[in-house]
Amino acid sequence: MTEYLKQSRTRQRQRILFVYAMVVLVMIGLAGRLLYLMVNRADYYGEKAKKVHQRQRAVKAARGIIYDRNGTEIASNKPVSTISVIHNQIVEPEKVIEVLSTLLDLPEEKVRKRVEKVSSIEKIKSNVDKKISDKIRDMELAGVMVDEDYKRYYPYSEFASKVIGFTGADNQGIVGMEVAYDKYLQGTDGSILTMTTARGLEIDGKAEERVEPVAGANLYTSLDVNIQTFAQQAAEKVLKQRKPGVCAS
Repeated sequence: MTEYLKQSRTRQRQRILFVYAMVVLVMIGLAGRLLYLMVNRADYYGEKAKKVHQRQRAVKAARGIIYDRNGTEIASNKPVSTISVIHNQIVEPEKVIEVLSTLLDLPEEKVRKRVEKVSSIEKIKSNVDKKISDKIRDMELAGVMVDEDYKRYYPYSEFASKVIGFTGADNQGIVGMEVAYDKYLQGTDGSILTMTTARGLEIDGKAEERVEPVAGANLYTSLDVNIQTFAQQAAEKVLKQRKPGVCAS
């Protein structure tokens, strides 16, 4: 019986030592892994953590201006704004909904849906007239972002429209010279980076990291506003004199 108890205690002691040894080995392995991450992978994980706690907003680049042969602008830019909201930063949601739906002429339900949506940033409306966006900015509503943007503007309306072309909602060329020279005209967008907490709230006192946009290159053409205007007027005069679809006998 005594011999049995001795053997039992020995086996128990061996099990305890085995478990202890395994725990020590696991701890050594974890410590080694932690040391490796802290020394060899510090830059990688530091950059990953920075991205998690940063919110990025685009700063639109001004599209290059198109000129005629005399230096007259035939395709330019009109300053507008993009209005967005950051859910976690909104303090007075009902006031924000009321102001944005009224000033932006949008249905209240549409604005409410976007204001109440839990996301890092939600666009409410783009191509907003600068006078209206300035009013919104002056109200300093928490959680409402007003970012500068540009809308393509053609001073001479339909002047040589098929040659010049036009841009889409994203300010990229679709037809004509606008698309043929798009890679030169479009420029490079900038960005605004802000530091946030784990809940998505901007950290007070933390400076923004701003990357300035680079405007697109200007394009000078052989078109002449004066000659083209005269040619269009002459064509309209002939069109009025000879009704479409009527052939001379």
